[in-house]
Amino acid sequence: MKMKLSLFLAKRYLMAKWSLMSTLSILMISFGIITLIVVLSIMNGFHNTFRKKILETNTYHVILQSSYDNHYSLNNIKSILFKNKEIISVIPYFDGEGIIKSRWATKGIIIKAFPKDILQRDSGFRNEIKIPEGEFDLSEDDHILLGEELARKTGVYIGDFVSILTFRGEDISFAQPTFKIFQVVGFFKTGYWEYDRSMAYINLDTAYKLFGIEETDLTIGIKIKNIFKADKIVHWIRNNGLGDFYILTWMDINRILFEALRNEKVALGFVVMLIIVSGAFNIIGSLVMTIMVKRKEIGILRAIGATPSLITRIFVIDGFYIGIIGSAVGVFMGFFLTLNIEKIFSLFEFIVNGLKRIIYVLFLLPQNKPFPPTFEILSDSIYYLEGVPVEIHFWDVFIISMLAIFISVIAAYYPAKKASLTKPVDTIRYE
Repeated sequence: MKMKLSLFLAKRYLMAKWSLMSTLSILMISFGIITLIVVLSIMNGFHNTFRKKILETNTYHVILQSSYDNHYSLNNIKSILFKNKEIISVIPYFDGEGIIKSRWATKGIIIKAFPKDILQRDSGFRNEIKIPEGEFDLSEDDHILLGEELARKTGVYIGDFVSILTFRGEDISFAQPTFKIFQVVGFFKTGYWEYDRSMAYINLDTAYKLFGIEETDLTIGIKIKNIFKADKIVHWIRNNGLGDFYILTWMDINRILFEALRNEKVALGFVVMLIIVSGAFNIIGSLVMTIMVKRKEIGILRAIGATPSLITRIFVIDGFYIGIIGSAVGVFMGFFLTLNIEKIFSLFEFIVNGLKRIIYVLFLLPQNKPFPPTFEILSDSIYYLEGVPVEIHFWDVFIISMLAIFISVIAAYYPAKKASLTKPVDTIRYE
C-alpha cells in the first residue's frame, strides 16, 4: 500500500505544470545516452574494421617462428596444424627490408614475400586487400606490388620497372648486396596508411634468391575461426609437437596499438558520460524546486501520518522515473541515429559544401580565387572505408542505460532526504 502511494505521488509531482526542470533533466539524460550510443557504436565499428584489416592483410592470428634447433619441414608443420579444426589457413611468408629505386626516388621499404597462390589459400586476405590499379599477380619472379602511397611517393606507374637492393647475411659488415629489377604489376591498399607507404609484395620463390634464405627462415602465419581463441590454439600447438617454435598471437604482436584504441574508447566514453552527470544536477535542481513549491502539501502529508521514509521514497522514485524515461528516449533515438548515421553525415556534407559554393560564388570567384576543397567527414582516401562502420553492442547500451538510471536515483537522494526533514507544524504555520 505504501509503495503504491509513493508511486502515485511521485508520478503526480513529476507531471505537475511547473516541471520544466524535470523535462530538461530528461532531455539531458537522453542527450547523454544518445551521444554515448552513437560515439561508442562508431568507435566499435572503426576499431573492429581496423583490427580486421590489420589481421587479415598485414599479420596473422597466430604466428610460428623457427628456433635454431628444430628440423621440421613446412609439410610436417602443416600436417600437424591442420589436425585442429579451428585452423582455417597456414601461410608461410617472409618479412625483409630493402631499398627501392625508381626514376624519381630512392626509399627504404619492407618487402613481404608470399606464396604465389596466396589469394587462393587465404580467403581473409583476398577479401580485405584492395587493388585500386593493376592486378594481384605474383606468378612471375620479377613481379612486384607496391602500396598505393609508396607508389605515389616514388612516382611509379603500372608497368614501370624498379630496382630493389637487399643485403644477404646477418652481420651487416659482411653482408652481400643483391640487386634485382622488378616490374610493377599492381598497387594495393591494406587500410593501414603506415603499411601502404612502406611495403611491397613479392613471391616467396623470389625471396629465397633475393635474401638468401631457407625454409627455416620463414614465418608461419595461422588464421583461425575465432580470433579470441588464439591463446587456446597456442596451448594446443605447444602440446602437439611444435613446442620448439616461438609462438605469438595477434594480441602479442599488436598489443600497444589495440590497447591504445581500447583506452581511447574508454576515455571518450568517460568524457561523454559527463553529459549524463550534468543531467543529474538538473534532477537535483528539479526536485529541490518541487520541494519548495510543494512544501505545504509535504507538510500536510507529514501531519496526516506520512513517515520521513515515505517522503524520501516519493522523491527517489521521482528521480527513478526521470532516469527511466530519459534512458528509454535516449536508447530509441540513439539506435535511430546510429543506424542512419551515414545518411546524416551525407546530409551534413551536402549542407556544408552547399554553403561553401555560395560563399565562393559571392566572394571568392570575383577575386579569381581557387575553389576550396570538398568537405568530407570521412575521406575514402584516408580511411579506405566503404561507408561508416557501425557496431551496436548490447552490453554497451545496457551499461549506459543502467548508469543513467543509477545516477538519476543518486541525484534524487539529497533533495528527497531534505523533503523528509520538513516539519509539518512549521509548514502549516507559515503557509
